[in-house]
Amino acid sequence: MNLPRTAMTYLVAMVAGGIAATITLAPALTQTSRASTFDPESAFVGTWTATKPNESIPFLTLKLRESGGKLIGTISHFKIGVVGTGRIIGSQVMAAESPVSDLTVSAGEVGFAWSGDPPLHGGHVKFLVQGTKVAYLLIPVSIEEMKKIMSDSPGASGFIPIIWMRRNPEAGNGNEHESSVEKWEITTEASLINAAEFQYRFANGIYVDYSTLLRSGQLQNTGARQFTLVPKNLQSATDPLPGYLLRLMVSPDGSSYQFSIQEKTSADCAAGVFSDETGVIFDGRTLGCSGKWRTD
Repeated sequence: MNLPRTAMTYLVAMVAGGIAATITLAPALTQTSRASTFDPESAFVGTWTATKPNESIPFLTLKLRESGGKLIGTISHFKIGVVGTGRIIGSQVMAAESPVSDLTVSAGEVGFAWSGDPPLHGGHVKFLVQGTKVAYLLIPVSIEEMKKIMSDSPGASGFIPIIWMRRNPEAGNGNEHESSVEKWEITTEASLINAAEFQYRFANGIYVDYSTLLRSGQLQNTGARQFTLVPKNLQSATDPLPGYLLRLMVSPDGSSYQFSIQEKTSADCAAGVFSDETGVIFDGRTLGCSGKWRTD
């Protein structure tokens, strides 16, 4: 594996979470140019947590708030581990939360200096938001640190320096789980749209339709900065994913959006992914059908 001195590999198929269910989208709404009231920094404010699969107690907590017109925060300590093809997990460390320092906000991203727990030595961390509920932490990892982490995680076959985080859910909303969709192009496109929408709104105050994301260059810029691979037909406004139908609908005031990506098929059963401004991605198919995406 050829890696740079600091491994800043980005996740290829970034799936924020989902449920196997049939989703009903609201009717399409005509967008107007009237911008909604939006405080960019408030999009980061809150308690963000990372948990192991099928666990509810977080191993990492990031708290961000505004004070005197600036964003400040604290982060908890954890012992890092890796499972599967590279997913980072952790174990809680009983220590006081540490303040984040040198915090900056730009282009829909938060950056800060973080003193990591061994074997991580810290560095400049990026916190990237993909919606009102979903974000991820990109941590700098040296070759030596990665080797140590991998040796301590014998069951892992890879390493991805990304920690998925969720804004603390409201009561009764804890049933979402990771998507089972297997087509990386589809889930990557869904994550790319969410990230691009967040960053466009951060700069302009509103969400916009797909053609505007494409025409403004936001979709390409987000893809180049946050993803190692993007769908090959990304430049097409009418057919970005051949074989699939993309519908993106924005509310009249630009304060919310919904989209779906579904297979084009003459069969009654068609798989699809669905998402909105929360950044949560759902997968499902027609009611009464079963199974996952076709792999042919």
